[in-house]
Amino acid sequence: MRKRLLSLVMICGLLFTVTACGNYDISDKDASPPQQTEENPFTQSKEDGFLGAISHGEVNPARADDQSVLPYEYNGGEFTLDYQFMTEGKLDNIGFLLFLDGKPQAYKVNDTGTEYEYLHCFQTSDKHEEKFSFVFTPNTGKKGDTPNITIISITNPNFQPDMKETSSYGWYHQPLARVLKLHFNEDAPDSNSIYGENENIFSDVSITEEKVTNSFIENELAKNGWNGVTMDTLDNGVYSTISYDGESVYDNINLTNKDKLTVRYTICGTAGVRYGVSFFLNHKPISFDEVISYNTTLSKGNVWIIEATIDTSKIDNFNTFYAVAVAANNDYPANKTSSVLFYKED
Repeated sequence: MRKRLLSLVMICGLLFTVTACGNYDISDKDASPPQQTEENPFTQSKEDGFLGAISHGEVNPARADDQSVLPYEYNGGEFTLDYQFMTEGKLDNIGFLLFLDGKPQAYKVNDTGTEYEYLHCFQTSDKHEEKFSFVFTPNTGKKGDTPNITIISITNPNFQPDMKETSSYGWYHQPLARVLKLHFNEDAPDSNSIYGENENIFSDVSITEEKVTNSFIENELAKNGWNGVTMDTLDNGVYSTISYDGESVYDNINLTNKDKLTVRYTICGTAGVRYGVSFFLNHKPISFDEVISYNTTLSKGNVWIIEATIDTSKIDNFNTFYAVAVAANNDYPANKTSSVLFYKED
């Protein structure tokens, strides 16, 4: 059976979320650094700037005549998905986030006696190949549904800047997504006891939907790298933005003497596409009123907006924050925002 793995190659400076079989490059010179006492990954590499590569995908899936992967079947209880990854180069560890129907899904690795977590981390070496199993009890799904299972790898998830030698994540925390389907022959259990540990730092969350304006396209979308989008082409793709107290931030935010911080996330584009949007702190979903994912179905000419107020008294020391938008049942790209460090000075 031929292997079909997603590939991510890091060489020369472009940071994108990839959701199909492919690769992209990242540069050593444009990167910024790590926490802990690991080797600095932003020093010059020996092989013309090559930093690392990762591939991951399902193991021996059932295939249709055209070799496409058929939906997996859920028949109740725990579900097991056999998976594999390969890494090469300067990747000390790799983690995986799992989403079901656009919603973060806690899982175990191999041993059904271990705890459910939202991100499991694997230690790697210069050349590493490993097979394992995602084991989980679905936290959503009704008989007859066929939602997406989305697996997103995160490079070097253990890394945080220390604000001494390093101040941003550089080419660390880059995502690569694989999308599969799970067909439900039975309902998922109606139980919250299977969920992993969540964070609780929001004091308020508000959701609105507004008409897209030329000002939004020319300013907010353009500031987030979506150049060339017009009112006429808006429906041809999916576009998201994130800001912190109204500013675009890609590295760190000092929360010392700040009582609150407002995060604004927007998503717009192709009408009818359904997304789940989740916020993460230290790779755990942030819960507000027992909700860890916010659903939206994009509508023509409108932008969906979520604003979350962070109570900074609930944050100490150093923390990694990002948002992830995952398509629930469409073949549209997942999007992870740049990891941002929240920190307080002693």
